[in-house]
Amino acid sequence: MNLFPKEPLIKSVLDNDFYKFTVQQGVIKLFPEAKARYKFINRGNHSFPEGFSESLKKAVAEMATLKLTKEEKMFFKVNCPYLDPVYLDFLEGFRYNPEEVSIVQHGKDLEVSIEGLWYRTILWKFL
Repeated sequence: MNLFPKEPLIKSVLDNDFYKFTVQQGVIKLFPEAKARYKFINRGNHSFPEGFSESLKKAVAEMATLKLTKEEKMFFKVNCPYLDPVYLDFLEGFRYNPEEVSIVQHGKDLEVSIEGLWYRTILWKFL
């Protein structure tokens, strides 16, 4: 069962909360070796249909192809002068690593965790 549309769910690295980029810049400078672990908490007690985890894994895997475009980088340069040019170069080369994400479904329950270097995993936190 494919629960997601044919085209990628997330189409840009910028499909994220802006504050995560500013925090990521600080983490890279101040805590480059810090590790982080995030865990999904189902606060709404939602039930996930059979096969949801496989569809979610596919969507996460597709994120590995995302990259900051030249136009997006220029947008940041013009509109966010407080973002360091070195950080923007980093972000241009950044790629999501699906191996940092674990997705397991038990019946209608879903377990999602993210683990790795903080500066890398911070952009996954929206999942």
